[in-house]
Amino acid sequence: MKNYRLAVDENGSPFVLNSKGSIDFGYITEEMNLPAAPIRVAEGNERYGLLHMEQRHGEQIRDNGFSTALEFVEYVTINFDRIRQGNNDTCLLEVTGGNHNETLFVRLFQSEGYWKEISGGVFNLRYSKKKKEIYSGSDNRPLQPASDSEGLAPQ
Repeated sequence: MKNYRLAVDENGSPFVLNSKGSIDFGYITEEMNLPAAPIRVAEGNERYGLLHMEQRHGEQIRDNGFSTALEFVEYVTINFDRIRQGNNDTCLLEVTGGNHNETLFVRLFQSEGYWKEISGGVFNLRYSKKKKEIYSGSDNRPLQPASDSEGLAPQ
């Protein structure tokens, strides 16, 4: 029997798995004018990651039809149609239109070989309107998250 350990971020926080069992929730491609790499979500703490999002934005996320912050992150990383420049070297993945009059966004920070989700929420359309657009469209990315067992790495 193989010995497995969870993959972790640079802070030692385990990555969470998407609904398909992978640590890769989506992808940024070169065509999006950013370094190509997978999007990953760490459990995090009160300052970043899934725990931060549940603590700071969980009620707001549920009020907009999502059961959990994890469901919200997966939705945004699959359906984003715009990337904008965020604050402090971050990028914002946005889902516009649909059933929302707000912007659904996930804030990403580039780490070693992947893009890390650090926060996210549902905000008024004015929140990012003046932020620089890096990418617009949805033709150059996979439509579904990865579906493999990358969440576990052999030891």
